[in-house]
Amino acid sequence: MEIDYFGIGLCTHCTSITDELQVFGSFHDKTEDSWKNKDTDLQDHITGVLKNHPKTRHEDIVDSFSWDLHQNQYKYPDIHRKSLIITIFSFLETRLNELCSILEECIELKIKRKDLNGRGIERAISYLKLVAEFDLEPMNKEVFYVRGVNQVRNQIVHNYGRLPDDDKHKACIFVTKAENLSGAPGGVISVRPDFIREFVDVLTNFFDKLNTEVQRFIQSKNP
Repeated sequence: MEIDYFGIGLCTHCTSITDELQVFGSFHDKTEDSWKNKDTDLQDHITGVLKNHPKTRHEDIVDSFSWDLHQNQYKYPDIHRKSLIITIFSFLETRLNELCSILEECIELKIKRKDLNGRGIERAISYLKLVAEFDLEPMNKEVFYVRGVNQVRNQIVHNYGRLPDDDKHKACIFVTKAENLSGAPGGVISVRPDFIREFVDVLTNFFDKLNTEVQRFIQSKNP
């Protein structure tokens, strides 16, 4: 039976994912700008208040705004960035699993994704490589990065963003080497604003390369 690759969504699966990834990036940029604008407005307000009071009161006045400053400069951005890591990673895992499910309709073998060892993205990657016979070597850099982010995601979900005490833990090693992450073993992971855009860019590159394999797969079925 001839398969309608457009109808089942295989032809456009990866390109639709890259489009959605840009939405995450745009949302992140706009949200980061909102924190900066709120902080600027608050700083201007504080400056105006200080002008109306003697210098002997300035320290107390600034202290009274310390929690508001902390929220705009650290707390809100921290919640936003870590929440986005969880959301984007969930999106990645779901869309990879969807791709595997679509491929299961096209491959005559009885092996399904659920028949393989592992879970999440690891099982999906195994399916793409072993069953669909995708060449994932050009994506090694991106896959390595995604595995590192998975370690960070696990610490956010299961340990409220705190790193393990063991400096040889995969999460600690990844954070130590990452340009836009920081944190010591046993301490809280700090996510810089550029990390989210970096994550989106890496995933975009990954799915661009994966799309090459998808198209090759389709062509192999329609020589």
